[in-house]
This record gives sequence, structure tokens and C-alpha cells, in this order.
Amino acid sequence: MSSDRILFLCDAGLKADGATGAGRRVYSPGDWPSQKATLPQIKLRILREVRQSLGRSGAPEFTTTTTIRILAEAQAYALEDNAGATAAEAAAWALKRQIEVAIINSYPLFSEIQQLASMRSDLAYTSEGDTHVAGIQMDLDFDFFEGAECFAPIATSDPTTIRIDPTNYAPASIDIDVRGPLASS
Repeated sequence: MSSDRILFLCDAGLKADGATGAGRRVYSPGDWPSQKATLPQIKLRILREVRQSLGRSGAPEFTTTTTIRILAEAQAYALEDNAGATAAEAAAWALKRQIEVAIINSYPLFSEIQQLASMRSDLAYTSEGDTHVAGIQMDLDFDFFEGAECFAPIATSDPTTIRIDPTNYAPASIDIDVRGPLASS
């Protein structure tokens, strides 16, 4: 398990058919400005990662907390008596609720984490011209376990062929033929 994997699973859960009013307009990493023509939309990215050691002896083991930041944006046209701002805010809160339901009901995500430790949400909105844009910023903290296997070195080459030649005595001898950038020709 890794923070990248959690981001991928959140992204997949939010893009599922009918999960949110944003449909397939879910972007990761969500670090670019919004275009009003694409609202409602959801942007998400890894905000932070914190590892807490589970002990001083033995193999390294951690409880890792990854914070995924989700930005959800919705809009409504300006109306009399500030009704457009009210409609944009209501659309943002509805989108927030859809995001929570999609994340919490994501079996692939929850089968790989220990817990969703916390969720924090903030609302912001603005009016520019004929539209009101409302946004919800959500920070979700996911806890998961990382053991020594998560930090194992990555193999630099893979064997392409393995030949086993029997001999007059056990065990058989094994020749590994490695072809690639590290193999000498």
C-alpha cells in the first residue's frame, strides 16, 4: 500500500458511474485553475504523508497517514435576492455529500486501508459576472500499514530465460540468462 495507491482508489471511486454530479470530471493531480464551462468538477491530490513507527526493534513497521485533498466546485447563475449564491452553495454541499458517500462506499479502497481517520471540510465561494462559484475543500486522512516489504529494493533486472539442466546428482544446476542493459554480450 502507498499514498499513490490511495489517491488512485479515491480517483476511481469518484469516477464510478453515478457517484457524483461531476461525472467523469475528476482530475488528479488537481492543481490547475478551474474553467467555468467544466463545473461541477472534482480535483484531488496527495497533500501530506506522515509515518509513525510501530516499534524500536525488529523490521521497520509504520502506521502511515496520508491526507488526500479534494476540491469540489459547483456554480449557479446570479439570481434576485442572492438566490444564485445560495444555489451555488447548496450545489457545493450536495457535491460534498456525494463525495463522502462515494469514498466511504468504495470497497476497493476500504479493503486496503486500516481506517478513514478523519474528514475536514471548508466552504468558499465567489461571484464573478453572471455566475456564483462555490467550492468545498475536503481533507481526508487515511491510515494504512507499511511493513519492511514496502521498502524492499526494486530489482534492477529480470531474468528472461531460466534453464534447468539435470546432472548426475541432486540438486539440479540452474543457469539464469539475463538479457538487458546490465548483461554483457
